[in-house]
Amino acid sequence: MTEMAREAFASRNYSLAAEIYERYLDEQNPNYEICFGYGDSLSRCGRIREAIDVYAQCFELGSVPIESLKHLSTALLESVKCAAGPRRRSEPSFACPSCEGILFQPVTAACGHTYCRTCFEPNKGCKICGQKLGAVGETNVLIQRLVEKWWPAEAEASRERHEGDRLLKEGHVSQAMEHYNLAVQLAPNNPLHLTNRAHASHLLNRPQASLSDADHAVRLRPDWGKGHYRRGVALSCLGRHEEAFSALCTCVAIDGNPQPVRQELTRLLHRMLAPNLRRQNVISSRAPYHLGQHLSARNRRNRIHQILLPLMSPIQNHQREALNTSDCEDNSSGEEELITQSMCRRLLSATESTDNGKLHAILDRVYQEVKKLKFDTRLPTGLLPPLTISGTSSGEFDCILCCRVLWKPVTTPCGHTYCWMCLDRCLDYSSACPLCVTSLADYFASSQKAVTDFVERALKIVTPVEYAARAASHRLELVQGLGLGQGGGEEIAIFICTTSFPWVPCPLFVYEPRYRLMVRRCIEGGIRQFGIAACLNREATGPKKYAEYGTMLEMKDRVLLKDGCSILSTMGGRRFRVLSGGEKDGYDTAQVEFLRDSVVQPDQLMGLLELHDKVRTKGQRWWSTVAASQQDEIQRVFGGMPEPENDWPLLPDGPSWTWWLLAILPLGPQLQVGILGTTSLEKRLRAIEKTLDHMEQRQLTVAAAPSEETTTPVSICRDEETMMQNSVETVVQES
Repeated sequence: MTEMAREAFASRNYSLAAEIYERYLDEQNPNYEICFGYGDSLSRCGRIREAIDVYAQCFELGSVPIESLKHLSTALLESVKCAAGPRRRSEPSFACPSCEGILFQPVTAACGHTYCRTCFEPNKGCKICGQKLGAVGETNVLIQRLVEKWWPAEAEASRERHEGDRLLKEGHVSQAMEHYNLAVQLAPNNPLHLTNRAHASHLLNRPQASLSDADHAVRLRPDWGKGHYRRGVALSCLGRHEEAFSALCTCVAIDGNPQPVRQELTRLLHRMLAPNLRRQNVISSRAPYHLGQHLSARNRRNRIHQILLPLMSPIQNHQREALNTSDCEDNSSGEEELITQSMCRRLLSATESTDNGKLHAILDRVYQEVKKLKFDTRLPTGLLPPLTISGTSSGEFDCILCCRVLWKPVTTPCGHTYCWMCLDRCLDYSSACPLCVTSLADYFASSQKAVTDFVERALKIVTPVEYAARAASHRLELVQGLGLGQGGGEEIAIFICTTSFPWVPCPLFVYEPRYRLMVRRCIEGGIRQFGIAACLNREATGPKKYAEYGTMLEMKDRVLLKDGCSILSTMGGRRFRVLSGGEKDGYDTAQVEFLRDSVVQPDQLMGLLELHDKVRTKGQRWWSTVAASQQDEIQRVFGGMPEPENDWPLLPDGPSWTWWLLAILPLGPQLQVGILGTTSLEKRLRAIEKTLDHMEQRQLTVAAAPSEETTTPVSICRDEETMMQNSVETVVQES
């Protein structure tokens, strides 16, 4: 049965484990192991008061190692955490997220949060956002300058405290104490320095001095868990266990993290339960592991009698008298079993009969205090004095690249801070830091790059007017760069490359600096689309360089490469006609009007349906003659031929399969642009039919002359291609 209980406990079915132990204890002679198993089960299923009584009796049955109370301390801390309710989220602070003090040698992580260099833990999760921290970078130059300007005395005190921390880790406690004393002198009202000195005093066996510093820290910051923890440790060393118990529970209620407190609370519970054994002087601290092991029958009977005598009801008085008058006999195990079987359960759960009432009262009081915890929201959330911004000018927050107030400041691994977009534009041309020329090849392609939280909050507090004006100017630049409609049409950014078609995928490799900027602006502006037009004259400038008709592309995905280039997965959208051209920061823009097919008249619908079906059949027949390797390559890029939509005559761009076919047919750039610009679905279908007829004729010619050099079905000779282009162009231009 005990094996069943252990299995239930291992599977976290603690209520079942407690029930099995109770059944066993009603039938068998209790021993040390069973009692502890029962106590652990009670603890983990939330019956903490009963568990305390069981553990108290375990102290009477034998010596109890401190680690045996780990389940009790775990359950107790979790119950305190639940009793405290949800914790209030701390407000943003200029303090280090780890030590909560003034930043010392600040290092900014890729997630944008800044730590002291000694507090930065690579490959660990950020204390604020949880993102994995990378390698330690260089000191953030701007933040270091601001900290030393705003909190000069505290910055010096922080330097002394960190030096003390280093010496303490190396075991030089006395030398560390000297630095802590100096830190407290420089910043006497900083709780962090006081608690660190309290810890050093504890290690030097000066509990009263440790308590004095901890009390001072708690008075300064009653809503800071670490102060209560140091106070609890000092009180425990002084033997003031009840106050220490309350302080440790308060620490957990504030921080919501029982891990650092668990070991200390386990030791404290051991001290609070152990006096039961010493007061009653029932059994030696070296008692045997099992209650019945190495004890004579007489001693066992007297031991049980001594424990059970106060608990027995008046109805059992005759059994008690028999027990008193039979202590000279050694073969009275029957009476012993009878009493044990009937009273063991009461022995393990009788609060009134043990000396645990005081501990129960302390526990009740702690729960009441925890539920009443109300923190003054006016208190600073960091351990820093109020920010004084006198003497701080907006010029201290200027970007070295654009000479304006920083907007979305980002910090490089070399410790320099720039506007996000200014840095990106520099990195479009060079992968080195603009100031120190350190290589940033591994940085600027990182998708984890984030705004430096410290600097952005400082901008909002110190230069709110300038920061708001900078935000407004940035939005204006974004609008001007992408266009929101001016004059007779809409202004869009133009990517000059090739002809794309509606409903057809168009993968792009973006490597030119101007187009890197354009893509970033599209993403940042939330538009995620731009126009694409074929380049017709590379030597020309402005609108004469690219085609009159183009297609809008919507970005579906973006893969940023380590060299700053990117691969875009885009899908063709609406068609447009260029009205006038322009330029913004190196890339082309244009005023455009969007196109849609002419409405199909009712008397033309039947003829259009017949033409549609005939051309689609020809297209499928031609597609079946294309080599399998070419089919695989085409489908990898463009996908398979789409099915006709149910309402294709009403769509602004007609059926999608026509554009898919146009994308793979061997048409020249000029002809592709001409077909793209036509608003007659019938003309497009006839142009496709004419092209397919030429392709079919070419295949028949090649098949009839096997001795001649053959080509693939997709390829045609130069002369025939020219003839086909002219023929199709005639169809497109027909009125």
